Amino acid sequence: MKRTFIRITIAIFLYYLLFVYPPLRLLDLYSIEWQSTLVLLSVMVLPALLRAAHEIKANSFTRLLSAVSFTWLGVCFQLFLLIAAHDLINAIFTIPVNISAPVITIIICALAVGGFINAQLIKVRNIMIEASEAVAGLTAIHISDAHIGSRSPGLLSRIVKKTNAANPDYVWITGDLIDFANISKQQLSALAELKAPVFYVIGNHERYVDLDDIDQRLRDLGIVVLRNESINHGPFQIIGIDDAERKTMVSEQLAHIAVSNEHYPVLLYHRPDGLEAAADKGIRLMLCGHTHNGQLIPFNFIVRKIFPRIQGLFRIGDTTLYVSPGVGTWGPVLRVGSRSEIALITFRALSGSE
Repeated sequence: MKRTFIRITIAIFLYYLLFVYPPLRLLDLYSIEWQSTLVLLSVMVLPALLRAAHEIKANSFTRLLSAVSFTWLGVCFQLFLLIAAHDLINAIFTIPVNISAPVITIIICALAVGGFINAQLIKVRNIMIEASEAVAGLTAIHISDAHIGSRSPGLLSRIVKKTNAANPDYVWITGDLIDFANISKQQLSALAELKAPVFYVIGNHERYVDLDDIDQRLRDLGIVVLRNESINHGPFQIIGIDDAERKTMVSEQLAHIAVSNEHYPVLLYHRPDGLEAAADKGIRLMLCGHTHNGQLIPFNFIVRKIFPRIQGLFRIGDTTLYVSPGVGTWGPVLRVGSRSEIALITFRALSGSE
């Protein structure tokens, strides 16, 4: 009981410090009176209530409320960094509030508007992978972390349009496609419009909700769901491994999967762990996501400590890993210091090959 009380107290303190104190402190800089129970309760409780509304009854309206709530908290966190820097500098050099208050306001508004717009933009990143003649010239779109549920099915429709416009031979999805329970087949119906064969592995957020139902809905839409198994399709052997918290998951599962010498082996796994195990087994290409490249500065520095291969291309011997920053967002609909993307992978003949 005592330990639980301490944890709750710490959580409340951090919530106040990071998400409540910053806007109230900014009001102080403007000498605006906020010391009322109504204002304080609104700032502290309203975001949680808006999120809870989506948990209780998920629909397009409550999803909007939840997105507004999380985005507000994301902006408050960015504001906390600005306020902390201001107060630290002000403790040494006095800054006139008629300068500091509008400067902070302009910066946080720019971060909020710019981050929101940036979160809507989907970049198609071109990735060239040197490979054998068997797969040279083929292309694949890699999609990760769409987070449909937190994000609307409209985002999925835009992803599908971007993907079809690239005219890939394959579509490979590495998890966190869905992050909320009871996302219906109709809400996912845009996936059926993909023109290339689609292969999918689960992420951590699918595990947190109705995984079995998600599995069935996707199969009903013609998606090939790979659960610790492989499939040969054309010149590729496509291996899919379920997401897991433990870092040994890739090595554990690859021990039970025979890697084909007659195909080009591609491993789909949600989080960027297990590259060494993949290289040892002769995997040629490994695709992951999960990190969002931090999504919001300074989380990229924190995430990099957990996942040093946070974004981009990495190689061990003949094995290449590509880590996507993801195409959607989780929590705040903001991206500051990161981009939303899908990757267009083009296989080209090895240098010097005929």
